[in-house]
Amino acid sequence: MKKLSKKGIQNKINDYKRFGFTLLALSVFMYLGVVIPSETVTPVKVMTLMSGTVVLLSVSLLFFTKAIKYKKDLQSADE
Repeated sequence: MKKLSKKGIQNKINDYKRFGFTLLALSVFMYLGVVIPSETVTPVKVMTLMSGTVVLLSVSLLFFTKAIKYKKDLQSADE
């Protein structure tokens, strides 16, 4: 595996945080599509939006955990 510099690790941390926040914001908009009442809501649409929300939240959590892992690695390299 290629060894990354401290700057490279910090860039990865920033990227993973950005990806996580972007997916988190997108999942909030999808959830609002479920919560806000509408006349054209069908069970299929609700199920699609909720499953998409869950998937996006899961991937967002994955990116945040990767960012935390890299941050711990960076801190342990400093010591």
